[in-house]
Amino acid sequence: MERRIKIRQYLLYMFFAGIAICINLFTQMLVKKSLVNFAGGVKYHGYDLIYWIQLISGTIAGFVFKFIVDKFYIFGEKFGSLQRTAGQFFLYTCFAVFTTMIFWGTETLFRFVFSFENREILGGLIGLIIGYTTKYLLDRKWVFTRRY
Repeated sequence: MERRIKIRQYLLYMFFAGIAICINLFTQMLVKKSLVNFAGGVKYHGYDLIYWIQLISGTIAGFVFKFIVDKFYIFGEKFGSLQRTAGQFFLYTCFAVFTTMIFWGTETLFRFVFSFENREILGGLIGLIIGYTTKYLLDRKWVFTRRY
């Protein structure tokens, strides 16, 4: 019975990871369209500022959504102290940085090792699955626990 609950929890975690990715990309699209229409192509020392603004905005939107869903729905936490939530958010963020490196590393590895078309997409997909699975295990063990 416990195993079935963990499998269901994992599948829901991955489902909401997919939604978080969609929120990220949709936010990036909205920000890009809004800023291009408003400001045109803005460059600072040769860098496309709109790209960086959209990337950061999308990341924040998807990340905050995922933290809230994970904390309150996936892991069934109740509203607790702000200090506890801040600590969880910090640890959650650290693990996200680590697992993002897994994702980027896998995608980059596929880019340089293989020569078939769309190899980065396959590497990215595999990297996302490995990264989110690792993140789920870390979150379950270290972030959203009674021990925290």
